[in-house]
Amino acid sequence: MNRPHFLWLTIPLLGGLALAGCGKSAPAGGHEGHDHSAHSHPEGESPVQFKEGAGLLLSVETSAALGLKTGEVEERTVRHTYEVTASVFDAGPPARASSLVPVEIADDLEKHPPTEARILAILRELSSAVTQVEIVFAVAGNPPVGSTISLTLRGPATTGTAVPRSALLRTATGTFVYVVNGANLLRTPVKPGASDGEYIEILDGLYAGDVVATAGVEQLWLTELRLTKGGGHSH
Repeated sequence: MNRPHFLWLTIPLLGGLALAGCGKSAPAGGHEGHDHSAHSHPEGESPVQFKEGAGLLLSVETSAALGLKTGEVEERTVRHTYEVTASVFDAGPPARASSLVPVEIADDLEKHPPTEARILAILRELSSAVTQVEIVFAVAGNPPVGSTISLTLRGPATTGTAVPRSALLRTATGTFVYVVNGANLLRTPVKPGASDGEYIEILDGLYAGDVVATAGVEQLWLTELRLTKGGGHSH
Protein backbone atom coordinates (compact mmCIF):
# COMPACT_ATOMS: atom_id res chain seq x y z
CA MET A 1 0.00 0.00 0.00
CA ASN A 2 1.39 3.39 -0.94
CA ARG A 3 2.09 5.60 2.03
CA PRO A 4 0.76 9.13 1.90
CA HIS A 5 3.50 11.64 1.45
CA PHE A 6 4.27 15.26 2.11
CA LEU A 7 4.08 17.20 -1.15
CA TRP A 8 6.80 19.86 -1.34
CA LEU A 9 6.10 23.27 -2.79
CA THR A 10 8.47 26.12 -3.45
CA ILE A 11 8.45 29.85 -2.94
CA PRO A 12 6.90 32.12 -4.13
CA LEU A 13 3.85 30.95 -2.20
CA LEU A 14 1.42 32.84 -4.38
CA GLY A 15 1.71 35.50 -7.02
CA GLY A 16 0.19 37.84 -4.47
CA LEU A 17 3.42 37.83 -2.49
CA ALA A 18 5.23 39.56 -5.30
CA LEU A 19 2.43 42.06 -5.68
CA ALA A 20 2.31 42.75 -1.98
CA GLY A 21 6.05 42.96 -1.56
CA CYS A 22 6.85 45.30 -4.43
CA GLY A 23 3.58 47.13 -4.91
CA LYS A 24 3.38 46.30 -8.64
CA SER A 25 3.07 43.32 -10.97
CA ALA A 26 6.21 41.52 -12.09
CA PRO A 27 6.91 41.65 -15.83
CA ALA A 28 5.89 38.62 -17.87
CA GLY A 29 9.55 37.70 -18.38
CA GLY A 30 10.26 37.42 -14.65
CA HIS A 31 12.04 40.10 -12.63
CA GLU A 32 13.79 41.85 -15.50
CA GLY A 33 13.67 45.59 -15.19
CA HIS A 34 13.01 45.51 -11.43
CA ASP A 35 15.87 46.80 -9.28
CA HIS A 36 15.81 44.48 -6.24
CA SER A 37 18.91 46.08 -4.74
CA ALA A 38 17.16 49.43 -4.56
CA HIS A 39 13.95 47.96 -3.05
CA SER A 40 12.03 50.96 -4.29
CA HIS A 41 8.70 50.30 -2.59
CA PRO A 42 5.95 52.92 -2.57
CA GLU A 43 6.12 55.23 0.40
CA GLY A 44 4.56 53.68 3.50
CA GLU A 45 4.89 50.11 2.22
CA SER A 46 7.39 47.50 3.38
CA PRO A 47 8.62 44.18 1.97
CA VAL A 48 7.44 42.66 5.28
CA GLN A 49 4.09 43.49 6.84
CA PHE A 50 2.05 41.99 9.66
CA LYS A 51 -1.68 42.17 10.28
CA GLU A 52 -3.38 40.63 13.30
CA GLY A 53 -5.57 37.73 12.21
CA ALA A 54 -4.00 37.61 8.74
CA GLY A 55 -0.32 37.05 9.55
CA LEU A 56 2.89 37.99 7.77
CA LEU A 57 2.94 39.33 4.22
CA LEU A 58 6.35 38.87 2.58
CA SER A 59 7.87 40.00 -0.68
CA VAL A 60 9.45 37.36 -2.89
CA GLU A 61 12.91 38.74 -2.06
CA THR A 62 12.26 38.48 1.68
CA SER A 63 10.89 34.94 1.34
CA ALA A 64 14.08 33.91 -0.43
CA ALA A 65 16.29 35.68 2.13
CA LEU A 66 14.55 33.82 4.98
CA GLY A 67 15.03 30.46 3.23
CA LEU A 68 11.27 29.94 3.23
CA LYS A 69 9.81 26.70 1.87
CA THR A 70 6.28 25.36 2.11
CA GLY A 71 4.59 21.98 1.82
CA GLU A 72 1.08 20.58 1.59
CA VAL A 73 -0.13 18.60 4.61
CA GLU A 74 -1.26 15.03 3.94
CA GLU A 75 -2.08 11.95 5.98
CA ARG A 76 0.96 9.94 7.04
CA THR A 77 1.79 6.88 9.14
CA VAL A 78 4.09 7.83 12.01
CA ARG A 79 5.96 5.31 14.16
CA HIS A 80 6.33 6.74 17.66
CA THR A 81 10.09 7.14 18.12
CA TYR A 82 11.84 9.47 20.55
CA GLU A 83 15.52 10.16 21.10
CA VAL A 84 15.87 11.15 24.76
CA THR A 85 18.96 12.37 26.61
CA ALA A 86 18.90 11.53 30.33
CA SER A 87 21.19 12.31 33.27
CA VAL A 88 22.07 9.47 35.67
CA PHE A 89 21.50 10.51 39.29
CA ASP A 90 21.42 7.13 41.10
CA ALA A 91 23.70 4.13 40.47
CA GLY A 92 21.03 1.73 41.74
CA PRO A 93 20.55 -1.03 41.01
CA PRO A 94 18.68 -0.35 38.92
CA ALA A 95 20.38 2.83 37.76
CA ARG A 96 18.03 5.80 37.55
CA ALA A 97 18.18 8.69 35.11
CA SER A 98 15.95 11.70 34.47
CA SER A 99 15.11 13.70 31.37
CA LEU A 100 13.04 16.77 30.52
CA VAL A 101 10.74 16.23 27.53
CA PRO A 102 7.90 18.20 25.90
CA VAL A 103 4.46 17.64 27.41
CA GLU A 104 3.13 15.79 24.35
CA ILE A 105 6.01 13.28 24.49
CA ALA A 106 5.39 12.65 28.20
CA ASP A 107 1.69 12.10 27.42
CA ASP A 108 2.51 9.64 24.64
CA LEU A 109 5.06 7.70 26.73
CA GLU A 110 2.54 7.47 29.55
CA LYS A 111 -0.08 5.97 27.20
CA HIS A 112 2.41 3.75 25.36
CA PRO A 113 5.20 2.77 27.80
CA PRO A 114 8.45 1.96 25.96
CA THR A 115 10.21 -1.38 26.29
CA GLU A 116 13.71 0.11 25.98
CA ALA A 117 13.61 1.77 29.42
CA ARG A 118 11.13 1.43 32.28
CA ILE A 119 9.40 4.63 33.37
CA LEU A 120 9.50 5.03 37.15
CA ALA A 121 7.83 8.43 37.44
CA ILE A 122 6.45 11.32 35.40
CA LEU A 123 6.90 14.46 37.52
CA ARG A 124 4.61 17.02 35.95
CA GLU A 125 4.42 19.20 39.07
CA LEU A 126 8.22 19.49 39.20
CA SER A 127 8.59 20.72 35.64
CA SER A 128 11.31 23.36 35.26
CA ALA A 129 9.53 24.97 32.30
CA VAL A 130 5.94 25.37 31.18
CA THR A 131 6.35 23.08 28.18
CA GLN A 132 8.66 20.48 29.77
CA VAL A 133 7.98 17.47 32.00
CA GLU A 134 10.55 15.46 33.98
CA ILE A 135 10.57 11.68 33.47
CA VAL A 136 12.56 9.25 35.64
CA PHE A 137 13.73 6.04 33.96
CA ALA A 138 15.21 2.79 35.22
CA VAL A 139 18.07 1.99 32.84
CA ALA A 140 20.12 -1.12 32.17
CA GLY A 141 23.81 -1.48 32.85
CA ASN A 142 25.95 0.41 35.33
CA PRO A 143 26.25 3.99 34.07
CA PRO A 144 28.12 6.20 36.56
CA VAL A 145 26.27 8.90 38.47
CA GLY A 146 26.56 12.22 36.66
CA SER A 147 26.91 10.66 33.24
CA THR A 148 24.58 11.38 30.32
CA ILE A 149 22.97 8.57 28.35
CA SER A 150 20.91 8.47 25.15
CA LEU A 151 17.71 6.45 24.99
CA THR A 152 15.77 5.52 21.86
CA LEU A 153 12.16 4.92 22.86
CA ARG A 154 9.71 3.33 20.41
CA GLY A 155 5.95 2.93 20.47
CA PRO A 156 3.12 2.03 18.08
CA ALA A 157 2.52 3.41 14.59
CA THR A 158 -0.49 5.65 13.94
CA THR A 159 -1.88 7.29 10.82
CA GLY A 160 -2.98 10.91 10.80
CA THR A 161 -2.09 14.44 9.82
CA ALA A 162 1.66 15.01 10.14
CA VAL A 163 4.23 17.68 9.30
CA PRO A 164 8.05 17.67 9.14
CA ARG A 165 9.73 18.50 12.44
CA SER A 166 11.13 21.63 10.80
CA ALA A 167 7.59 23.02 10.43
CA LEU A 168 6.98 23.09 14.19
CA LEU A 169 7.63 26.22 16.26
CA ARG A 170 7.82 25.70 20.03
CA THR A 171 7.53 28.80 22.20
CA ALA A 172 6.84 29.55 25.86
CA THR A 173 3.21 30.23 24.92
CA GLY A 174 2.59 27.07 22.91
CA THR A 175 3.37 25.13 19.74
CA PHE A 176 2.61 26.60 16.31
CA VAL A 177 2.99 26.21 12.56
CA TYR A 178 2.86 28.94 9.92
CA VAL A 179 -0.10 28.25 7.61
CA VAL A 180 -0.42 29.83 4.17
CA ASN A 181 -3.45 32.13 4.48
CA GLY A 182 -4.06 33.60 1.03
CA ALA A 183 -0.95 35.70 0.36
CA ASN A 184 -0.03 35.68 4.06
CA LEU A 185 1.56 33.28 6.54
CA LEU A 186 -0.49 32.95 9.72
CA ARG A 187 1.03 31.51 12.91
CA THR A 188 -1.49 28.87 13.98
CA PRO A 189 -1.58 26.92 17.27
CA VAL A 190 -1.44 23.13 16.95
CA LYS A 191 -1.46 20.13 19.26
CA PRO A 192 1.47 17.85 18.37
CA GLY A 193 1.44 14.13 18.99
CA ALA A 194 3.82 11.30 18.20
CA SER A 195 7.03 11.68 16.22
CA ASP A 196 9.15 9.26 14.22
CA GLY A 197 12.13 11.60 14.35
CA GLU A 198 11.39 13.12 10.93
CA TYR A 199 7.65 13.84 11.04
CA ILE A 200 5.39 14.90 13.89
CA GLU A 201 1.75 13.91 14.15
CA ILE A 202 -0.66 16.86 14.53
CA LEU A 203 -3.65 15.96 16.69
CA ASP A 204 -5.45 19.29 16.33
CA GLY A 205 -5.09 22.53 14.37
CA LEU A 206 -4.37 21.31 10.81
CA TYR A 207 -6.19 19.51 8.03
CA ALA A 208 -4.94 17.52 5.05
CA GLY A 209 -4.52 19.98 2.19
CA ASP A 210 -3.34 22.86 4.37
CA VAL A 211 -0.08 24.42 3.21
CA VAL A 212 2.50 25.22 5.89
CA ALA A 213 6.01 26.64 6.11
CA THR A 214 8.53 23.79 6.35
CA ALA A 215 11.78 25.81 6.36
CA GLY A 216 12.61 29.27 7.65
CA VAL A 217 10.13 28.93 10.51
CA GLU A 218 12.37 30.39 13.22
CA GLN A 219 13.14 33.35 10.96
CA LEU A 220 9.42 33.93 10.43
CA TRP A 221 8.91 33.95 14.20
CA LEU A 222 11.75 36.42 14.77
CA THR A 223 10.38 38.63 11.99
CA GLU A 224 6.92 38.58 13.55
CA LEU A 225 8.38 39.46 16.94
CA ARG A 226 10.25 42.43 15.48
CA LEU A 227 7.10 43.74 13.83
CA THR A 228 4.78 43.20 16.79
CA LYS A 229 7.12 43.89 19.72
CA GLY A 230 9.74 46.17 18.21
CA GLY A 231 7.45 48.18 15.98
CA GLY A 232 9.93 48.16 13.10
CA HIS A 233 10.02 46.71 9.60
CA SER A 234 12.15 43.70 8.66
CA HIS A 235 13.73 43.59 5.20
